[in-house]
Amino acid sequence: MRKQPAIQALAVVSDRHTCALLDKQGTLCWYCPQRFDSSAVLSLLLDGEKGGYWSVAGPDQHYVGRAYAERSSILTTEFTVAGQFFQVTDWMPLDDSFTGLCRLFSVAPAPITVTLRLRPEYGTRATAAKIGPADTTVHFPELGLWLRASHAVRQIEDTLVFEVPAGATGWAVLTETETVLPDLSEARLTASREHTLQGWRKLAALLSYEGPYEQPVLNSIRAVQQLTYQDTGGIIAAATTSLPEVPGGQRNYDYRYVWMRDVSLIVSSLLQLDAVGQPEKSFIEFLAQARRENQQVELTPFYAVDKTKLSGTHELELAGYEHSHPVQIGNTAGNQLQLDAHANVLLAAKLLYDRFGEKKEWEMVAEVADFLSQNWQRDDNGIWEEGATKPYTSSKVLAARGLEFIADYADTPEQAKRWQQAAADIRAFVDQHCLTKSGAYAVYAGSQEVDITAVQFPLWTYCDPNSPEMLATIREIEGQWSRDNLYWRRLEEFDAHQEGAFLAGTCWMAHYYAVAGQLDKARQILDAVLRYQNDLGFFAEEAGVDNGGQMLGNFPQTFVHSSFICAVHGFKQEQAGHDSRVHARRSSPDEELSGITAANS
Repeated sequence: MRKQPAIQALAVVSDRHTCALLDKQGTLCWYCPQRFDSSAVLSLLLDGEKGGYWSVAGPDQHYVGRAYAERSSILTTEFTVAGQFFQVTDWMPLDDSFTGLCRLFSVAPAPITVTLRLRPEYGTRATAAKIGPADTTVHFPELGLWLRASHAVRQIEDTLVFEVPAGATGWAVLTETETVLPDLSEARLTASREHTLQGWRKLAALLSYEGPYEQPVLNSIRAVQQLTYQDTGGIIAAATTSLPEVPGGQRNYDYRYVWMRDVSLIVSSLLQLDAVGQPEKSFIEFLAQARRENQQVELTPFYAVDKTKLSGTHELELAGYEHSHPVQIGNTAGNQLQLDAHANVLLAAKLLYDRFGEKKEWEMVAEVADFLSQNWQRDDNGIWEEGATKPYTSSKVLAARGLEFIADYADTPEQAKRWQQAAADIRAFVDQHCLTKSGAYAVYAGSQEVDITAVQFPLWTYCDPNSPEMLATIREIEGQWSRDNLYWRRLEEFDAHQEGAFLAGTCWMAHYYAVAGQLDKARQILDAVLRYQNDLGFFAEEAGVDNGGQMLGNFPQTFVHSSFICAVHGFKQEQAGHDSRVHARRSSPDEELSGITAANS
């Protein structure tokens, strides 16, 4: 059985259709060919015995370091082998001529053994491999994949092995493109790497940032770009499934889909940095097309990357990451009502319309506003996708603010009045039913507990950051849900103290303190968050404060990366004396909007 890597040791290489994950030893441990949510053929992350992997090993091999080329997704990992320098460079081509995984090996100081074990269906079964006459090409007929290597390949039980001799360079490609096989060579791969670097340079140019925490922000931008499905613009929540929020526990979910709420937040964060707007416009087009193609009135909480609607799960007979069960494919949240997700569509649309002066996909946005104005009274599953439906305060508040904001763009006074009246009714409901006995915002109507989601309310200017209700809420959160400048969420069906600190919520709190004028506290929180960003700048969902500081949850988590971008940009704006909250539309659409920081939802 091979050892599963720590989550914090993982790195990502991507072609913006799918991605692969590898650890500091150069072992590829997760790969879903063709698209992010397809069946994995490398899945060591989910089972140390059954899972597929692609390893590189030399005598007395020791990890030295790793880095991406500029802001690209081309990763070079450095080792010493037999006391001498050795490099492995991994990338996925941004190249119309072929797709797959490329590995380039520098001059080997001693013999380097490369081992590939493909196991389809997430490792649940084996597959046949046919080695070609030249011994350097292997076909996997069932998978539609080919391995082409620089040196002769041999089969040992269920693995394929080749050796890079001492003094030689080497390479290998796992591809779906049969036609490229005769052309593959070290020179062809060097050209592919350069072409891919140029492609990532163009992507990097779309999103820039200068200011405090500059490199961590740029790393977060790369993470979001790596998990964007190029063909539709859909941004997945994470690259993995079933990495546990509680080690050995049952809170294991599949996040390889496009969540409305998450992508609304991502759009809100990218709008602060993007002078072009195409990634953000792609998001609203994605939702509008998904709604039309699925013939929906009510939006689904998430979609597959190709915009299809999904529901249900199935479990796999795998050991799981650190023996955490279940290992599941799919997500049951597809059938839930999440009012805050609908509200976030309005919030993101408001920012897009403010920024670019055009009402993109207005028909869909107006119908979402109508849906909220007619359905806000319903109990829903809330931001944490709980099984129990409740009148969650955050759902009501974001619905009110979304309706108020989008009313500025209404086609008629009657339409605006309808949305504004619904927002006023929501505000009256919150005032009457959603405060605790201490005057704090309750997690839901009738509850006496609070949740980190409430710190978003002043960021969207629903209330003042120093209002009595917010100050009471902050006191409760600091007293019950914080430790060492990290913050936990509150769950209805599980004691969230057993989880790790929730990093997206911790970023929201940093932004809250910035707008409340407590910049030192905001900086302390951001510094605490950065203790859980790995060496390449990736975040998982949670910080395992009580688990040796390990990362917890699916990886990398775009929800956290965008929350971090928002918080840092808010901190930067407040440092400069600008109000980073989101206000009603300014009188002039051409007025400078750089001070607007999207709240974290």
